[in-house]
Amino acid sequence: MHQFQDELRQALWKYALLPVLLLTVAGLLLIMGSWQHYVVEDNARHRQQLVSGIQLLLEDGEKRVDRIAEQWETHPRSIEKIQHDGKSRAEIMAAVYPEMDNTVPGLEFYLLDTQGKVLAGTRNQLPTGLQDLSEEWGILKRMVKSPDEMQAELAGYSHRMNRYLLMGKALKTAGKVEGFILLVLPGDALQNQLNGGKQDAILLDQYDNLLFPWNQQLAGGKVPAVFRHNKASLVHYDQQLYYSTGQVVGHGFLVLSVTPVTNLLSRYVLGAGFLVALFILMVPIIGVSVLRESRGKAKSIDELVEAFAAVKTGDWTHPLNLQPSSGLAVVQEAYEHMTRSLQELMKKNEEEAKASVISEIRQLESQFNPHFLFNTLENIKFMVKLDSDAAMRMIKSLSKLLRYSINNTVRRVSLADDLAYVRGYVEIQQLRFSNRLDYRENVDPNSLTCEIPKLIFQPALENAVKYGADAKGRITISLEAELGEDMLQIHVRDRGRGMDAETFARLQALLDSEENDSVHMGVYNIHRRIRLMYGKPYGVQVKQREGGGTEVVLVLPIIRGGRKKC
Repeated sequence: MHQFQDELRQALWKYALLPVLLLTVAGLLLIMGSWQHYVVEDNARHRQQLVSGIQLLLEDGEKRVDRIAEQWETHPRSIEKIQHDGKSRAEIMAAVYPEMDNTVPGLEFYLLDTQGKVLAGTRNQLPTGLQDLSEEWGILKRMVKSPDEMQAELAGYSHRMNRYLLMGKALKTAGKVEGFILLVLPGDALQNQLNGGKQDAILLDQYDNLLFPWNQQLAGGKVPAVFRHNKASLVHYDQQLYYSTGQVVGHGFLVLSVTPVTNLLSRYVLGAGFLVALFILMVPIIGVSVLRESRGKAKSIDELVEAFAAVKTGDWTHPLNLQPSSGLAVVQEAYEHMTRSLQELMKKNEEEAKASVISEIRQLESQFNPHFLFNTLENIKFMVKLDSDAAMRMIKSLSKLLRYSINNTVRRVSLADDLAYVRGYVEIQQLRFSNRLDYRENVDPNSLTCEIPKLIFQPALENAVKYGADAKGRITISLEAELGEDMLQIHVRDRGRGMDAETFARLQALLDSEENDSVHMGVYNIHRRIRLMYGKPYGVQVKQREGGGTEVVLVLPIIRGGRKKC
């Protein structure tokens, strides 16, 4: 009763809520896309820019240090002589000068003795914050420990203006460390070289020495543990939120790109909350509207559906009383006119149509008997001369079949009964063809109680016997009955030579035409009879089998106890 009302409500809910839901989802996706573009991608680009800059600086510094060291090894000098001889210092600076070009602004060169004292360099003393360098600690100690490798680290005071990137290598004479080459790049020059963006940047070497972020000062001059990783993460620090990513570059330097996102996330959360709140608010509003709009309409539609359902079952007198406010008065008028007209028309044509169908079915049934009888009598005529006992058995089988077939009071029988009588026909044919005819059955036991038209597949067997011989004259026929979900299928197969393309096409056209022509026999007769009794979904299908032969498929409804399975 309320099925249509439920479907109407579901449709209204669907098409009313769907736009709101789509707008909400689109807004959330827009927020996610904005986060991806303005935070994740910008942060990644900034980090990659920093990584590339640091990597280039380290590689350039290593090349410069190696070239200076190579000049030292090519023209060895005494550290002691350089320490006391201005001419030697001048020669050193002249040799180093080509390496101190302007490609890295702010880069300084120093030649140190083993105590960290400046022997020659850009200036007479190290910059502020580096004057306590000693062989006992820091970069000098590491250069002594690994004299053949360039060392790089951050050093100096905590403020970024007094923070430096140091790159250096030990100088050896006869395998003994006599001094050090040291390249120094101030923190502000490093900042200008890397060109920091909107994001904060943190540079940390492998010894936890820090170059302060260029846009965000960290208290105490140390990097909090929450930032010390190279994974993308959302970090909460000092009541603020940051999106942080990192990447390790040469000499163990960790480059961190840190994006402040507190304000941005607040806007995102506010926007997402607004969208979700709007969606939640719209649900009850839409619900009330759907109920109000559907209640009156659905009642009239339910009455209309109920009336047509009654018509479907054959009740033409069911009243239809629609509300005047429903706007369906014209439908009510058309319904009443239709029912009156149909009752008159059906009453007038029912007897005439019934008589026509019964007449045609009886005509089709009668076509089986003379054709079958003629063929069988022909067989008996030959067998009387060849084997009188076999002819007698054929006559007995024929008499049973005739009594079965001419009983016009029964039109539907069980599959089990029909198979029993059909086997009598097969027995007659086997007596005729002897061992050249091989007949097999494969029948689903559950199908044996199904009711079928009497002798419905006997003509298909007859055709298989007549046309199913192979090149050696052997006839192999199989009959298979199987139950589908809502239909019974009977397959009659042979292994003969089959039909040529023209004959097969003509037969298919005949089955599709559904002509009521009494001259058509055999397979078409079966097809027409099934269609008249059960309707268009059922009938006969003919297939050409791979490797030769023909398959005839009878599609029938599943009927037990006079009732069709639904």
